[in-house]
Amino acid sequence: MIIALLLACCLSAPTEVTIDTDAVTLGALIRFPAGDARASIYLGAAPQPGLGRSYLRQELISKVRTSGLAVDDLQLPETVIVRRKSQGLDPAVVSELVREAFAKQFPDADITILSVDNPDVDLATGSLDMTASLPDKPDPSVPVFVRLDIRSSGYSRKVFVKTVAQVRKPQPILRSDVAANSEIHPDDIEWKVMPLRGHGESILSVDSLAGMLAKRGIPAGEVITGDLLYSPLLVHKGETVTVRATNGGISITAMMRARSSAHLGETISVEHLSGTGSTSARVIGPRLLEALRGTK
Repeated sequence: MIIALLLACCLSAPTEVTIDTDAVTLGALIRFPAGDARASIYLGAAPQPGLGRSYLRQELISKVRTSGLAVDDLQLPETVIVRRKSQGLDPAVVSELVREAFAKQFPDADITILSVDNPDVDLATGSLDMTASLPDKPDPSVPVFVRLDIRSSGYSRKVFVKTVAQVRKPQPILRSDVAANSEIHPDDIEWKVMPLRGHGESILSVDSLAGMLAKRGIPAGEVITGDLLYSPLLVHKGETVTVRATNGGISITAMMRARSSAHLGETISVEHLSGTGSTSARVIGPRLLEALRGTK
C-alpha cells in the first residue's frame, strides 16, 4: 500500500523542457504512464525555434481540472519553461547559395566571393528549403545583403547575409571627354575588364548606345552606364513627320502628322495631314518613321 501511494505521487515535471513539435501537450512536460488521458491535454502552440514559453503551476493544474481529470498525483514546480529545439545555418551551404545568387545576377561576370558573414540564427529543425537572391540593383563595390528565403512545412523565415564580393566584367570606358547632350560613338569607347561599381545599369554592347545622349559631361576614363544616358524624343506630338513604306523593291514616302511623341524604336499612330486615315509606324530617326506592314 505504501509503495502504491509513493508511485501515485511521483508524476512530476522539470523546471525546463525542450521540445521539437509545433504544439505543446502536458505529456511533453510530464512522463505519464501509457494510456493516461492527461498526456494529450493541449497547452498551446509551441514557441518559435530557439525561443521559450513559461507555464505557471496554477495554469497547468487548471488545464487538467478543466478536462475533468485528476491532479492529486501531480507534483509541479512553480514555473515550467518550454523551449523549442532549433538548428543553425550551415556556413558551407550559405556560402554556396550566395555564390549561386551572384552568378545568377551577373551571368557573364568573373565573381570572387571575399567574405560571407554567416548569421547566428535559430531555425526550425528538419529539412529546410533555402534559396538566395540579391537586391534588384546591387552595388558590388560595397557589402551586399543577400536574402535567404528559408522554408519547411508550416515554417518560413527571411535572413539577410552580409557579403563582400568582387564582380569583374567587360565595361565600356570613354577614350575622351564627351559633352552633355552629345552622342557617344563606337570609336569613343574601349572595353576593359573592371570591377563593377555603383548601381548603374551596364551597357552590354555598342548597339545599346544607338540614339542615346549623355545626360551630363562625362570625362575620359569613366565607365559608361545606363544612368548616364538618356533617349531624346525624336518625334513630337502634332508635328509633321516623314513616313516611309517599303513593299518588295518599292519604297514610298508620305508626309503625315504624329499623334503622340516618341523615342527611337517606339511605335506610334500617325495620320494623314488631311485628318482622314491613320496607320502605325516605328520611329527610326528624327521625324522619320517606318510604316508597319499590315497597317492601313
